[in-house]
Amino acid sequence: MVKKFWNDCWILIIIALVIIGIFSGQGLILGLSVMSLVVVFVAWLWNKVSLENVEYIRVIPQKRVFIGETVPFSVELHNKKPIPLPRIDTVDDIPSALNLNGPDIRPSSSVDAVSMTHSASISAYQKTAWEYSVQAKKRGFHRLGSVNIYGGDIFGLFDSKKTIATRDYILVYPQILKLPDLGMPESRPLGEKITNLNIYQDIFWNRGIRTYEKGDSLNTVDWKYTAKKSELMVKTFESTSKSDVILAVSVETSSKVWEGYSPVNLERVVAASASVANYCSGEGFNLGFFSNGTPVLSDLPMRIPASQSKDQLKVILETLATIGPISSGPMSENLNKWYRKFPFGSTVVVVTSFITEQLLTSLENISKFGCRVVLINVANEPLYSATDNILKYELGTHFSEMESKGEFVPI
Repeated sequence: MVKKFWNDCWILIIIALVIIGIFSGQGLILGLSVMSLVVVFVAWLWNKVSLENVEYIRVIPQKRVFIGETVPFSVELHNKKPIPLPRIDTVDDIPSALNLNGPDIRPSSSVDAVSMTHSASISAYQKTAWEYSVQAKKRGFHRLGSVNIYGGDIFGLFDSKKTIATRDYILVYPQILKLPDLGMPESRPLGEKITNLNIYQDIFWNRGIRTYEKGDSLNTVDWKYTAKKSELMVKTFESTSKSDVILAVSVETSSKVWEGYSPVNLERVVAASASVANYCSGEGFNLGFFSNGTPVLSDLPMRIPASQSKDQLKVILETLATIGPISSGPMSENLNKWYRKFPFGSTVVVVTSFITEQLLTSLENISKFGCRVVLINVANEPLYSATDNILKYELGTHFSEMESKGEFVPI
């Protein structure tokens, strides 16, 4: 502001000298003032075009990384015009969670960010570059914001500023741990029934109708034929081999929203869920995902249908990377609403740090529906007593040990 004020003053003084030179007939004054006015005009024009056709490019060869992974990161400044840039400065804010390493890094005025500051002069149609590296230390979707570029004329009389909006980002996946390190068995951690040789009655493949026999589920009774035959008739189904696993992730860490949430327990839930998902994908299971967490643009629970697609693990890890503490409601209510849409005979793995009687009741209903239930508690507090038909794991102690050793950092 001060510089602009003095520049305006000098321009007025030069114009005044031109007028004085004209009316006084002093050639020297007139010549010098006209030359000065030409210099000011050239400087003003140069400043106006100095930041035209200037491109600032972040080169991010790998936009999806895991916590602790180090990847290269560089920035390039291109001058795509015939006029050189005698001086140019850039200020680029990068989230501090990405742990940027390289030259010219300074504290930023933005919260949770550092600034890359560069000063250079670039010839016509030339570029310059700076090399960095990123070592991600916090999961999440880290958007890289706008870049401020400052330029000016060759004489240093004028300044200009240009803000370039970008859509660059780096997605940091949650940490994946080995299941034995979490206290789960290396062999068949989800129970004996999880195998590609499992045989189930697929309710979507109707084979026929027969007379009711003791032990048949009332859910299979065909009431229309029962009325015709005046005796109980049940539907029969084709047998099918299934290996469906539904990963149900609860983001609740407290009973009331206003009580806040536990960042440690939430990160434990996410890491345990990512580890189970990685195991299921490696075993070739049909893996699905369900959570009471909410995506950014919707208030509905997150749901991903079971699939063996090669991209299924990637999609689930991306979802876990961005999941936050805000829920669409208690996990028990969400399960009660949606569990009937789970594949029949599937294994439902519930990962949580907050267990209530209502949640246990929901898991009992899922078990009666025909699904196997695995309950994983990551909190230090032991879970409520549950029936024997639910496989239970307590991982709180194992997480605490890993945290004390620095093997798992819940940030």
